[in-house]
Amino acid sequence: MKYVPRFHPLTYAEIIFFSLLLFLSYAYGSDPAAVSTVGNISGKVLDKETKQPIPNVNVLLLGTSIGASTDVNGKFVIKHVGEDIYKLQFSSVGYMPRIETEVRVVRNKTTMVKDIELNEQAVSGDVVEVTAGVFSEDNVSPVTNFTYSREEIRRSPGAAGDIFRAIETLPGVSSSGGEFSAFAVRGGSPRDNIVVVDNIPFDKVSHFDGGTEEQEAQGGRFSIFTPGLIDEANFQAGGFSAKYGGKMASFVDLKIKEGNRESFMMNGTYDVLGWEVNYDGPSFLHEKTSILFSARHQDFTTILNMTGQKDLGYPSFSDVVLKTTTEIDARNKISILGIYSPEFFERTLDNVYEIDTKDYDNGLAKSEDAKYLLGTNWRILTGVSSVLENTLYYRGNAAEFWRSQSYVYEVNGNLIPKEQAYVRKDYYTARSRENEFGIKSQFTHNPSIQSTLSTGILIQRISVEYTNYQNGPDTLFTFDANDYRPDPSNYFIILDPFFINTAFEARKFTYAGFADYSYSVTDTWVILPGVRYEYSEFNRNSYVSPRFSTSYELTERIKLRAATGIYYQSPELRIVWFDGSNALLKNERAVHYIAGVTTYLSDDVKLTTEVYHKDLDDLIIKPDRTSDKRTNGGSGYARGIDIGLVKKFVDKWYGQVNYSYSTSRRNDNNGLGEYNYDFDQPHVFNILFGYEFDNEWSFSTKWKYATGRPKDSYIVHADIFNNPDYLRYSKEITDNNTERLPDFHTWNIRVDYRKQFGSVALVAFLDILNLYGRLNVNEERFIELTGKIDPKGFEILPSFGMKLEF
Repeated sequence: MKYVPRFHPLTYAEIIFFSLLLFLSYAYGSDPAAVSTVGNISGKVLDKETKQPIPNVNVLLLGTSIGASTDVNGKFVIKHVGEDIYKLQFSSVGYMPRIETEVRVVRNKTTMVKDIELNEQAVSGDVVEVTAGVFSEDNVSPVTNFTYSREEIRRSPGAAGDIFRAIETLPGVSSSGGEFSAFAVRGGSPRDNIVVVDNIPFDKVSHFDGGTEEQEAQGGRFSIFTPGLIDEANFQAGGFSAKYGGKMASFVDLKIKEGNRESFMMNGTYDVLGWEVNYDGPSFLHEKTSILFSARHQDFTTILNMTGQKDLGYPSFSDVVLKTTTEIDARNKISILGIYSPEFFERTLDNVYEIDTKDYDNGLAKSEDAKYLLGTNWRILTGVSSVLENTLYYRGNAAEFWRSQSYVYEVNGNLIPKEQAYVRKDYYTARSRENEFGIKSQFTHNPSIQSTLSTGILIQRISVEYTNYQNGPDTLFTFDANDYRPDPSNYFIILDPFFINTAFEARKFTYAGFADYSYSVTDTWVILPGVRYEYSEFNRNSYVSPRFSTSYELTERIKLRAATGIYYQSPELRIVWFDGSNALLKNERAVHYIAGVTTYLSDDVKLTTEVYHKDLDDLIIKPDRTSDKRTNGGSGYARGIDIGLVKKFVDKWYGQVNYSYSTSRRNDNNGLGEYNYDFDQPHVFNILFGYEFDNEWSFSTKWKYATGRPKDSYIVHADIFNNPDYLRYSKEITDNNTERLPDFHTWNIRVDYRKQFGSVALVAFLDILNLYGRLNVNEERFIELTGKIDPKGFEILPSFGMKLEF
């Protein structure tokens, strides 16, 4: 993907803000009262399942003799702690101990640790849980999962703080890399993953999720969440419980950071991509209410100009996130989350004239899109062993797209003057509106120390409005050998507006309910049966999904895990509006079979091995390129093995070594047999290493290799109109995904620097994606003017900037 540079000047608001920031930095830095180098640590400890506060928990700063214990409300405060980065250990009788790493203490501030949730443990003789802490989430998860902290996300090299680029390092995860941050899991597509944000289902989490047919399949490019906004991300590659539904590959549970009620932190960044401002602190309106505010604007003009990529348009986006959290009393807690994320892209005739080869891409486009979310979570402690969590939300997006075509050619070896170029303006337009109102409630009860019961419901009202309009016929220069052509001797397809122009409007309800039951059969054996029910008014079908998972502790350091279950995935709304009959498509179906073993080589190092098989049916396919009608005619399977070695951040360094082998095959049941799925990448390998030299300097690096994604076999037809004065070529696909793009590999590095000046900190970073500048191809675009293939992809993407924090 390439873009032409465009200067983005600072607005008056930006100039005023950064001037104010510099002034306050000087004022705070020179304040004699701000010379203290100590701060405080505070937080709260809860039961993992019931969210009840746990009193008398011992909290220790590892490596020191400093500590505290929680009060009856589960709260603790450790005062007069020297400025540094610490690890906190939490231990209590009847609970599994836990270690929270990377707790940074800043002078004259109170660092609020996120709510620490401990897993209950039956006390039996002298049995001691050895893996105290850094992998505490594993103790209650029957299937392998991975958790990223805020610092781990920030430090991931090449990710620039993007949670979805950080996730691509994990075993079983693949991505196109470069411009795309969306990820595929175990042979699925980026659109098969559940994304939950603060208990709210919200899959509109990426910018620029579209483009050509190939680009659209690969998902979005940039996360809507700024670095540091995600407090914790929990990822599971399959076999997840009945609590989650609607998708059939994996889930990512994102928790937005809560504001600090004790003391505020404010920072601002201006770097090569744009600007960002953040506030984290008290509301000053209510003593028990905190506010987290984040806003940014990014324009890729400068960075893509620096990397010599000029010809494909002007992209920019903004993100605004606001979260308030209020502890009404000891039993009631309410949070409100708002997100607004607009984006803009335009490719003009000026971009066409930036192309330095004869492979002219004459396509012009303009798009505007805005994603939004407003949600409320209300957590009620209903008893000493139960909790009720209620969620009310409204989400949606509004998008408009215009496509034009320019006709640029050479005369005597030179491009015709720009003013003589003909442009067929806005010959295709698309407008969409999607809105969803949802109510979600979950009740969790611990009847005994051996068992936990969770039940919940989800009701959604979905409103959609879509229009497609094509002004006059259009020509397809790429087609499949089996696509319908009225005259087989014509090596092109004319798209009649009659088959394109559509208007679709609907308002429907969907319903879901689930029940999960976790039971400890013995001290070492846990089972988790569950069931989920779903009904959609779109296709008027009901679905029942039984799930089952189990874990067995072979020794104190070795755990065996297994899971199976049925998972249904509803058709994407964008597919529904392409053709009215698509609304009756059935949900796609997957059956998961998973078995694995986790070995804790030490308290901060674990080795996981997991094998899986997925049977797929009722897959949605597009039988003919000339029609938007879909059917449930597809089937397939995915199988493989994931191996991961993880070293958590302890003793100044951390790292990962992950390898995945997989096969993902599909069959459209049209007589042509099986083929490699679009995201079939047999080999994926990652190695990551990071080191913290001191309180100021840290370094991390990652190298990734992946087998090239499948691509079609084809032949090229010349002079398809039999007119040498209007020479055009076409591409006929002869076999589906029988070849591959070049293998993908990239080397990323990141350097972070932090310097404290009184109460003000200067934070700087350098993050380089694809350091050695290899062209990692994610798409091969056919140029009908020359009959050539234009490989598309990023070569290098550096990001750097500075932030003032006070």
